[in-house]
Amino acid sequence: MPLPRVGVLCAISGLGGAEFSLLELVTHLRDSYEFHLIVPGEGPLKESAELSGAKVWVLPWPEAIAGAGETAKRPSPARMLRSAACLRSFVRRLSKLLDEIRPSVFVTNAVKAHVIGSLTRKRKHVPLVWYMRDGLEDRVVSRKLLALLSRRCDLTVCISRYVAAQFRKYVSTSVPANVIYNIVDLSRFRPGALPPADLRKQPDEIWYGIVGAITPLKGHDIFLDAAESVFHELPNAIFAIVGNNPYVTEAGGLYEEGLRHRVRNSALRDRVKFVGFRNDVPSILSHLDVLVQPNRGPEGLGRSVLEAMACNVPVIAVNKWGPAELIQDGQSGLLFPPLDTRQLAAHMLTLGRDGSLRKTMGKRGHEWIQQNLVSQELAGQFDRMLVNAIASQQ
Repeated sequence: MPLPRVGVLCAISGLGGAEFSLLELVTHLRDSYEFHLIVPGEGPLKESAELSGAKVWVLPWPEAIAGAGETAKRPSPARMLRSAACLRSFVRRLSKLLDEIRPSVFVTNAVKAHVIGSLTRKRKHVPLVWYMRDGLEDRVVSRKLLALLSRRCDLTVCISRYVAAQFRKYVSTSVPANVIYNIVDLSRFRPGALPPADLRKQPDEIWYGIVGAITPLKGHDIFLDAAESVFHELPNAIFAIVGNNPYVTEAGGLYEEGLRHRVRNSALRDRVKFVGFRNDVPSILSHLDVLVQPNRGPEGLGRSVLEAMACNVPVIAVNKWGPAELIQDGQSGLLFPPLDTRQLAAHMLTLGRDGSLRKTMGKRGHEWIQQNLVSQELAGQFDRMLVNAIASQQ
């Protein structure tokens, strides 16, 4: 008997937290479903998805659509008109592709994918599932569009209680919102991973790191603000920036360049390491003494927080949004108010100076992961959601 087909519309060709989480889901459920990922182009996501067992279809997005969005660079009226003009033909092509795939359920992954997926011609008995990952409090246009289109959505999967609350507040109280945390491969992200061969750590150094897409939302500049204060007190500190920017529409297209320029012209020039995108994040985390997640805006959950906790690395994160669900302040990590550079620096110094505290918090974080992030259970929750969604339309 053929497996049910799950069509998934993806908004980028690169790999960010949302894409890594999706790939984990594909890996865990590939024996129960035939996954068909629709991606905008060739790239790391296509390659990784095929290795995970999915069939991948490339449907190029017109630049006017790919580059549009609330995080786009200064969207002009002319650009908005071009986006609207391209949208109709693109939706027709997507509808035709879905006719060819014939999925039993259609999942959209990211806000722009939700909007476009909702505008496609909906096949009878095929439920539409929005995989919700973002906070909407600062995204006025997105939440209005989603609210208008929510009648076409059958249910949502939200990656945190925070995201679910945002959905109910801004989008819909009638569409079911299921909370399922992201899956992290605990066989890879575990204490004791071998350190990367290309990075050297001296015995007396304290390594702080920020891991994730290099965008203004993640707050790398806030990390550097705090690093300057920490360096004056801990001259043996190293500050690692791990990641790149896979998003076409991010306003911070020059954000990383600005960060690098700042570092080159500061006392931190020999203390900050731009590590780039890595496939060996567990090894990188084994190098870190502390992970810092200093978001300046809504963070749906914080995949790097989960990964660090799984590796016994203590975390400093904002006391809002998704990360606040994961960390018990003062026990399994430290929390600080967004944009409060002084408090962030104080927390970094506290952990930098106290190896025993780092060890204790890292252990407690790891214990929380072991209890709350069991991959088979999370995959099972998603499986039951898909089964019920498909059954409800028959």
